[in-house]
Amino acid sequence: MRTLLMTQVVPNPPDAGPKAKTHYVLRTLAKEHEVDLVTFVRSEAEIQHAKALAPYCRSIATVPIQRGKVRDAGYLAKSWLKRTPFLVERDARRAYSTIVSQLMASGDIDVMHADQLSMAQYLDLGRGHRARRVFDAHNAVWELVHELAPRQPTPVHQGFAAVEWRRLRQFEGRIARESDLTLVVSERDRSALSLAAGTEIRTEVVPIGIEALERDPVDLAGTANLLSIATMHYPPNAEALRWFLDSIWPRVATAVPNATLDIVGTRPPQDLSAAAELDTRVRVRGYVENVEPLYQEAAVFIAPLRSGSGVRVKILEAMARGVPVVSTTIGADGLDVHDGVHLLLADTAQEFAEAIRFLIANPARARAIATTGRQRVIERYDWRNCCRPVLDAYRQLIPAKAASVYFPVNRSTATPQDVT
Repeated sequence: MRTLLMTQVVPNPPDAGPKAKTHYVLRTLAKEHEVDLVTFVRSEAEIQHAKALAPYCRSIATVPIQRGKVRDAGYLAKSWLKRTPFLVERDARRAYSTIVSQLMASGDIDVMHADQLSMAQYLDLGRGHRARRVFDAHNAVWELVHELAPRQPTPVHQGFAAVEWRRLRQFEGRIARESDLTLVVSERDRSALSLAAGTEIRTEVVPIGIEALERDPVDLAGTANLLSIATMHYPPNAEALRWFLDSIWPRVATAVPNATLDIVGTRPPQDLSAAAELDTRVRVRGYVENVEPLYQEAAVFIAPLRSGSGVRVKILEAMARGVPVVSTTIGADGLDVHDGVHLLLADTAQEFAEAIRFLIANPARARAIATTGRQRVIERYDWRNCCRPVLDAYRQLIPAKAASVYFPVNRSTATPQDVT
């Protein structure tokens, strides 16, 4: 079978949740299918990262995209004129549509696979073609924006978010209804998208997986260092760290005077960076290419999320390395884990601070939780297990006809075609 995979970010390296999900789905599909990858790129480095996926792809096409306040203002105006979601409109590019249309015109695409919300608009280019359409939603974005709307800083922002989540719900519901298959990462997202669709939709839960077997456990050498790793331009992550610094960190600093905090993640907001200037024990590091030394120095990994859906890949990464985790219930939502067994859950500032203090003060208990957490990730969240339902779902989408005419390529020597 030949699959057209359309992505908003280059799914390589798998160093963030959405990228990890797509990276391993691509590698899974490549076991049985020929994959044409079309992806946006933002730099020469991302073009090279895309080219590195050649062993898994029949062809790779990259489309440059730039973001900025001026550009976003234009797309915001377009979204209001067209009554479409801003998050979809800002990723509408003629160059991307042209490449997708050219590939569809060949007539031999069996499946169009749109990765994440904003890429779903390109599924409409498959109308009139024989290809099945797959909406890989990752999570229900409308629900996320709905949760964040009341907590926006001004009435204007709150009003915009209130309009946006309704438009997102309408858009996601339509795409889910019209797609032959919708992929989600958790049961919560399945329910939210079914609600948006207003009818029964065909879905498959494919949790985010990681290379769990390749992660070595850390030594837990008895430090008092806390670690957060999260994409900081993702609003729920920034909101979580603000809450932690405002309400939890002062309690931790009092209970554990030698505690320190490393905040890692791309594009940290200015107010979070400013926190490091006020407290030398807080280090806002931005993007860190090699995070292994930080895991080695960590006593506790924190995930203080208060909103959002999906599965937090960084919790899995920390657990796979044997670092004890403290998370909110929302942060661990969608994971098959239990409080006090695989990690600690805490939903108030006082509970969160106390959980951190407990793990630092009781190293034997911390090691026991870390050990069971690591074992759970190896058993349930290694990507080779998580992504298996994708192939099963694809086999049901297109009955054996395509398989009878597919000749696997030698992917160890495959080279990229149509790389732009």
